[in-house]
Amino acid sequence: MYEESKLREAWYFYSRMVSETANRDNLFFDLSAFLSATRSVLQYALKEARTKSGGQQWYDKHIASSKVLAFFKGKRDISVHMQPIQVNQHTYIQLTEVVRVSESIHIKKFDQTGRLIGESSSEPSEPPAAPEIPPKVTHRFTFPDWSGTEDILQLCHLYLKELQRVVEDGQNNGFLTK
Repeated sequence: MYEESKLREAWYFYSRMVSETANRDNLFFDLSAFLSATRSVLQYALKEARTKSGGQQWYDKHIASSKVLAFFKGKRDISVHMQPIQVNQHTYIQLTEVVRVSESIHIKKFDQTGRLIGESSSEPSEPPAAPEIPPKVTHRFTFPDWSGTEDILQLCHLYLKELQRVVEDGQNNGFLTK
């Protein structure tokens, strides 16, 4: 009944996480709120599904068949009741160096006998000013207990898609109210 509302809330916090990847604290605040909203989706779904014949089995089947759902199921409880969620941070720094080059030319002209008959040179050109390119710093966050290659943002996106699929399936099969 309230699953769609909590799902929209989770999408909101996911969008905040995407925009806050450069600010570790804000990203983690949004992750905490995301985990709370997404956990509520499943809690509301279970509460409503249990009132229908076969609802508990329907819910259990979805949790058991999805590695992502099973992984996230306890993350909110850990975050609220035990400790902040542990993550690995990978920081990448890209440095760009600019090489300045000047050029000049020296030409010698010889006649058919090999005697030098003319010579000219150009002055070395002043190389253009080297642009200052600041280092590019990016961060990638991962869950240390996730066995896949996805980072937090990729995994949270997969989780949202999976939750959306569960809610739609529950609605289509009469376990959840549209």
